[in-house]
Amino acid sequence: MDGEIGVADELEPEAPAPRRHFFHRARMEYWAFASQIVSALAVVISLVFVGIQLHDSNTVALREEANSTQSQWSAFRSSIYANRDTAALFVAGMTGKQLDDADQLRFLYLMREHGWAAFQLWDRANKGLVPQWNFTVGAAGDYLRVICTPGGVKAWGTIKGEFPPLYVGDLDRLAVPYAKAHQVRCTP
Repeated sequence: MDGEIGVADELEPEAPAPRRHFFHRARMEYWAFASQIVSALAVVISLVFVGIQLHDSNTVALREEANSTQSQWSAFRSSIYANRDTAALFVAGMTGKQLDDADQLRFLYLMREHGWAAFQLWDRANKGLVPQWNFTVGAAGDYLRVICTPGGVKAWGTIKGEFPPLYVGDLDRLAVPYAKAHQVRCTP
């Protein structure tokens, strides 16, 4: 085995790796990578928290909007059920009875007030602040019951030009099936 190097001779024990300082480049890269992962997780957690807070805030805002709408409708309804003369005038106007000039003016103002209250709900529904159903079934249904009467048709023909055209168009669109279902006339 002259001149041959043995395998055992080839594998000399390595010297122990020098101890790295705490601020060694490789160690700092590791900690930087770990801190990026922690930061990313913190951002995700904070975004989830913000999302939950936004959802809760939107729920509260929608509830406040619904309460505001209800308050406006309550004021209108109260003007009718709290005053028998106003209610009698409203009924007389809807049935098409001949009203004197003062009562005709009062009836038209009641119709406008009812129309604007319905518009407020229409506007909120179109902006997504309340469900669309609140207008189509609620406010529009109530207003159609009024304008699809003999006196209501006449009053609606007089005042509909005072309302936004898109709102009038939606009411007219909803009036078609309502008129068929109730066998009434809803257009002047």
